[in-house]
Amino acid sequence: MRLQTFPVAAGLLLAGCIAFVVTAYSEYRSLGDLTRQEAVRAHALRTQLLISELNGLLVDLETGQRGFLITGDAAFLDPYEKANRELDASYVALKDALAVSGDRQQPAFERLDRVIAERRRQVAGNIESRWKLGVGALGNVQAYVAGKQVMDEIRGELGRLKSLQQRRIDAIEVEVVRQTERTTLLAQVLPLAGGVMVAAAMLALWRERQGRDSAERALRDSHAQLESAVAERTRELSEALTRIQSFTAELDRGVEAERRRLAREVHDQLGQLGTAGKMLALSMARKIAPAKEPMLDEMLGIADEVIGAARRIATSLRPPLLDDFGFAAAVQHYVQGLQRQTELVVDVDLAPDDALTSEQHNQLFRLLQEAATNVLRHAQAHQLTISSVIEGREYLLRIEDDGVGPGHVRADASGLRNMRERAVLAGGSMVFGPGDGRGTRIDVRVPLSGGTGAADADGEAIENEEGWDEVSDR
Repeated sequence: MRLQTFPVAAGLLLAGCIAFVVTAYSEYRSLGDLTRQEAVRAHALRTQLLISELNGLLVDLETGQRGFLITGDAAFLDPYEKANRELDASYVALKDALAVSGDRQQPAFERLDRVIAERRRQVAGNIESRWKLGVGALGNVQAYVAGKQVMDEIRGELGRLKSLQQRRIDAIEVEVVRQTERTTLLAQVLPLAGGVMVAAAMLALWRERQGRDSAERALRDSHAQLESAVAERTRELSEALTRIQSFTAELDRGVEAERRRLAREVHDQLGQLGTAGKMLALSMARKIAPAKEPMLDEMLGIADEVIGAARRIATSLRPPLLDDFGFAAAVQHYVQGLQRQTELVVDVDLAPDDALTSEQHNQLFRLLQEAATNVLRHAQAHQLTISSVIEGREYLLRIEDDGVGPGHVRADASGLRNMRERAVLAGGSMVFGPGDGRGTRIDVRVPLSGGTGAADADGEAIENEEGWDEVSDR
């Protein structure tokens, strides 16, 4: 039964839609016809207006010269002169309007060209005669009769053109009435038929719907079970992600602890051995004085190199200022070494970082080292700006250079990936993109915890010494 009901309903709906489409199309066609007819009617009305304007100018021409003939006052020539200036343009506009509508009326325009030119010559002659003869020019009855005949002929031609436009307007109005009646009939019959067919289709679909309700209920039950399974799987994946992030953080803390231990061992063992060797060489130099032994100077140089290497390695593994005084102090010390060893100009303006945790101090510093290394390797920059501000409960670190910009950097580059991971380990996020002008800008936002954040988790610190200022290999 369902297989039979649906095709019937579809056929009825299709027939009803066709009826409505035909109705809409018919009304659209009718509207288009009415619009075109209205445009023709409006053009005919504008043409009538141009005829009236031309006739008005001719009347002004006639009135102006007649007032001047009677009174001799030159002020009466103002309408004549105005009409004389505008007459040509108005006549050309009338010709163009009739040409657009297809009514060129060439014979009529030939007659109008002749009689209008004749009347303008007559009027100009009458005015000239009045200037020369004065009141005596009024006695020229023959000129008056000739002028009246020419004006009557002009009015007749203009009246015929105006009547032609009026007949066109009347014919359009009759056609509009017929078109409206046809459209109204279609708009009543076709929608009624379409409505009946749509109602029948809806009835058929309602019956079809009754047969599908049980299937929909079963489908909803299946969806509920699937959603429950998806929710459980999502929870498991979220827990796994949390464990992975915790493992990553723990691994990074282990690496930093090992760095701290190695830095301490290098400083304590290798540094002390170098210091002991230097002290031994100095003691031998005092014992054999005033004799000179070149090998002692070489031993002193080697001892200084050992001490310097111990300091550089320890600083590279773990900057002592990061443990003793926090992020800002470590950055200042790191930047001093960076400027001494490169031509990069670095501006630093950091906000207080007392509310950052020890983990955030460490991650932000390592991120800064990675960013500075990328600037030196790839940016071709001359200036690096490091700044931070506190916005609400967030600490915003901004690293910006004036180099070639990030256009050539892959989004999945290892350096960027490392920096994003460190931002996440600090509990925040990182945005990498172009700077305000050219160059690259990195924005790192981390939440403030309210802690002091200056010491490591285990409370250990490395002794800070002058001269530990070499650039990290990171």
